[in-house]
Amino acid sequence: MKVKYIVLFIITNFCFVLGHAQKFRYSIPGLDTLQESFIISGAASAVLREGQAEVIFNNNLVSYWIAFHENGKDSPILDRLRNSLFMSELSGYYGVSNSGRFDVGIQVGYSRTRLDNSSSSSPFRVFRSSDETALEEGGISQVQFDNSFGGLAYAGVRFRFKPIAYEPGFLLTGGYSVSTFNKENRQVQLGADRDFFDLGASYYKSVTQNVFYFFSGNLRGYLPSDVTDQSLYNSSFNFFLIHRTNNQKLTFYPGISYNLAFKPSTYDSHPFIKSTEFLFAYGGIQYSFNRKVNVFLTMGIPLFINIVNPLQDIVRESYSITVLGARIGI
Repeated sequence: MKVKYIVLFIITNFCFVLGHAQKFRYSIPGLDTLQESFIISGAASAVLREGQAEVIFNNNLVSYWIAFHENGKDSPILDRLRNSLFMSELSGYYGVSNSGRFDVGIQVGYSRTRLDNSSSSSPFRVFRSSDETALEEGGISQVQFDNSFGGLAYAGVRFRFKPIAYEPGFLLTGGYSVSTFNKENRQVQLGADRDFFDLGASYYKSVTQNVFYFFSGNLRGYLPSDVTDQSLYNSSFNFFLIHRTNNQKLTFYPGISYNLAFKPSTYDSHPFIKSTEFLFAYGGIQYSFNRKVNVFLTMGIPLFINIVNPLQDIVRESYSITVLGARIGI
């Protein structure tokens, strides 16, 4: 509980600092235009100068069918449900290093979830109003069908660090977030029942003046709580080929992402066991109004899905990811 109060105290003070930030500009000597204006997967590839600030708004809509098998994945399907998830994240960063190598920041996440009995239901039903009475009457483990739930899921602190001064394309990121709900049944329905930390690294390299390779890797760890007593770890490894127009306004970025989730095992010989495994293909576009404002749209489909559950599976053809967001310099 002390950790939650510390995080909320930092967020309150950061909001005050953000409101008094200097005029936004990317003018760090030696950096190319990619670092000045490019953003991918909701995160910028830049570190701000001292007194600079930016806000990133990132929205994700994920929807897919869950198939239930009779007695194994090769057996007949008994039923299919549609699961829809929406996550909206608002992040703010402030430059605290006069050498332009370190940022601090905050983030808050809003979540909505819905599980429909009919697999043909629209993913956009997740935005319908919630039946709070059903949530109050349902227990912690009771599944809620055909009802949307939403609320503030987490709040946390973040950092960005450029460890090598002469290598601006290499960036380290991380953060710690706490769940914000008090009622256990609401935490479970929204997947906000555990605090989590994340660590990441990214690197880009120019091929030509307007073409770049972009690599990144991330690890997010969900910690045990009073609601869920087991930890869970999600990792991802990503590659994007970035193409920019000569006027620096439009950026196109096809890419691929490998995602692996694992958790502690009860067997001594295997400390961790695999939970899910995905391989995604992505396509995205970004438009820069100017050096202060960027908007972006990313869409993805799974090429491969592996769920370690003999009676449950995700129908690959039904899976969709849409990411829409913006970055604004202050």
